Amino acid sequence: MGKIKSAIVLTLITLVIAVLCVVCFVPFPLGGDGIHYFNPIINWADKSADLGGYQFGEEAEYLGGSYSVVFYPEGVISAKEYRDSGEAEEETEYVPYAGGSVYLDKEKVCGGGTEPTEEFKAAFNAQLKCLKERFARLRATDTVLEVRDGYTVSATLPASLDASVAAFLYYSYMGDVAVLYGTSSDASTASQIIPETGSKQKPASDYIKGASMRTNLGTAFVEVDFTEAGLNLLSGATSGAAESAGYLFVQVGGETVINLSVSEQISDNLYISGSYTSDAAKIVANTIDTALHLENTDFGMEMGELYRVNANFGALSLGSFSVSALNLVYIACGVLILAMAVFFLIRYGLLGFANILTYLLFFEIMVLIYWALPVAIGAGTLAALAISSVLLCVSNAISYEAARKEYALGKTITSSVKTGYKKCFWHIFDLHVVLFIVALLTYLIAVTELSLFALALTFGVALSGIFSLLVNRFLWYVTMGLSKNPGKFCHFKREEVEDDD
Repeated sequence: MGKIKSAIVLTLITLVIAVLCVVCFVPFPLGGDGIHYFNPIINWADKSADLGGYQFGEEAEYLGGSYSVVFYPEGVISAKEYRDSGEAEEETEYVPYAGGSVYLDKEKVCGGGTEPTEEFKAAFNAQLKCLKERFARLRATDTVLEVRDGYTVSATLPASLDASVAAFLYYSYMGDVAVLYGTSSDASTASQIIPETGSKQKPASDYIKGASMRTNLGTAFVEVDFTEAGLNLLSGATSGAAESAGYLFVQVGGETVINLSVSEQISDNLYISGSYTSDAAKIVANTIDTALHLENTDFGMEMGELYRVNANFGALSLGSFSVSALNLVYIACGVLILAMAVFFLIRYGLLGFANILTYLLFFEIMVLIYWALPVAIGAGTLAALAISSVLLCVSNAISYEAARKEYALGKTITSSVKTGYKKCFWHIFDLHVVLFIVALLTYLIAVTELSLFALALTFGVALSGIFSLLVNRFLWYVTMGLSKNPGKFCHFKREEVEDDD
């Protein structure tokens, strides 16, 4: 490629990198009123519970942090609720437990004694198993679930999950699944159709196979899958819906999770969309499915007060000077990129610019991928980005070294590059394929934090392979076209051959 063409191509590539840099990282005011700002991609991307940041605009929104609640099984109350209820000033129906941190219903929980009964312990274990399964199915980063004070469960979800509050509420519903139908929007006036009541009553799982979240053309919906027996009952109950509209309710433990207006007979599985996001649809489906297939209990569970917790590493304060965690990540990335650039420029001369351009494009596209994927930027995704970055730079260095060796043997620079890539191609390709398969399998079998790390790493490895084997070689070809002496440009040297004479 001639100098003019090389210069034009490099100028265009540099402009693309500059535009992507602004789009991804640079906020700036719009309109000159000091209120409206352009928000870069990094501000819109979800942040983990630990990594905080601010989104600029008319109302600056804090991004990061988490929501936290405590679940109380029926018959267990907090010390605060005990004091506020006035029980402490009269003959109480509760007994203190765990040093007075919680209070247990003397009859319902302790059977008239002071310690929980075996029946209550078994019910609590069933509730805990159900909660663990529900939260695990969310596959949300920074999810925490732990038992406290013996018989309460503390739960934490990242604020980046758009339905965290709904998850706490719906996941507190314990008990059997039931389907009701009536002519009023008030569920208390509806009649239960599934499971059948009386002598014909069977478990709800005999009528409903399960529930799941589905998406179609960007629309999320909940699918409730019925057995043949369940469809027969549903069809029979809604046979007159075309003449007189009715309402269908799906409940868990007596609490409504789906409220559906019915205007025609239902003879197939339910597919409910409406205003569901994918997270919200997943929460509703998980609630129903786990209630169907996990051990149920007669004890209910209540959600305590909701707390918003700011990001642990939201900002670093040094006296009157404060730096947000997001800016600290910027600084760290900048330092590492600078160190990489210096190394390649010292080792490979002006060829180092090909690696720098390759890496900047890779880095910006990875940010766009993180924004587009259901992952939160946090420790896991940053680790995946770091591993992918090292993989890309090492692969580029391998190809440079392979060409250097060929050039030292006396070949032309064009022949050296071609032969060098040919010799190292399969080593680089195999390395990326193995890491890609490992990352993909980890994503498929892992949960929560590890799963999201593996998802981010899967895309990072794939992109690293493409950029190392294709983009970097192209940029090498383009940048080298600017030099009259390609060997000197690449900092390559011939081997000196001693004269025997």
